Amino acid sequence: MPTFSISLSLIALCALSLSPLPATERATQSNFASGQLLSIATKEEQIYKRLAEDPEFYNDVDLERQLQTLIESYKAYLTTHPEDVDALILYGKLLRRVQANDAAFNAFLKADELDPNIAVVKQQIGTHLAEQGKGKAALPFYIQAIDLEKNTAIYHFALGQLLAAFKADFVADEVFTVDAIERETLKAFRQAAQLEPENFNFQMRLGEAYYDLNSPNWEAALIHWNKLSKQMDDTLSREIVNLHRARVLGKLGRKKEALVLTGNIQTPGLQVSRKKVMNELLTY
Repeated sequence: MPTFSISLSLIALCALSLSPLPATERATQSNFASGQLLSIATKEEQIYKRLAEDPEFYNDVDLERQLQTLIESYKAYLTTHPEDVDALILYGKLLRRVQANDAAFNAFLKADELDPNIAVVKQQIGTHLAEQGKGKAALPFYIQAIDLEKNTAIYHFALGQLLAAFKADFVADEVFTVDAIERETLKAFRQAAQLEPENFNFQMRLGEAYYDLNSPNWEAALIHWNKLSKQMDDTLSREIVNLHRARVLGKLGRKKEALVLTGNIQTPGLQVSRKKVMNELLTY
């Protein structure tokens, strides 16, 4: 059974926005049944803001106490307003934050039952199912999220991640042919990268997706890395991309060009990766 995980940065993007309002931006202050939910959400936002400004603002005990207080506040609110979809979404996000994933899943299921047209809810349900190894069950929720918000890059990216993680299962179960799933995976990553061209993680994953094909498309990968290298303003990002360029050039038999690129990698934190690429080049 494949594993499915999301990095902390992706969780921040697709599940745990620092904003107290749902990612769909469907909620406004006037949506709240009373000022009570807005007050809870504002307190939550303040906690995240402090953590963003100073990760050591709270010690572990203080942070746990703050988050537990928020959980109890949401629970109390939902006792009297059980059909407040905004509250269920906020509560579910907070539960995900504290890794109470089963309880979060139930909150999102309830929100989906009340309003089946919220993209972030579909995505959250799909993510939970994927994390449980249920790729086939997760797939329609990811697709529905995209159908609801076609211009939200993270939903396309998440679909690409799902297809890549469960590729073998989808093919074995005849959900996709090999050609179809590879085409759809590339399409998903490409769409995410096009919608958010400044997102380095999305651009990186698109380039790496060419490696994941049964027959890696080194030419397409090189075109992508060459284009991306011209857009990098900082040394670290540029050198990361250049390591990929070097590796792909080696695969294409252009060893001399590849060695020149690896020789120019100066960032200390990239030296281990540089050595691995150079060792690979020497085997060609």
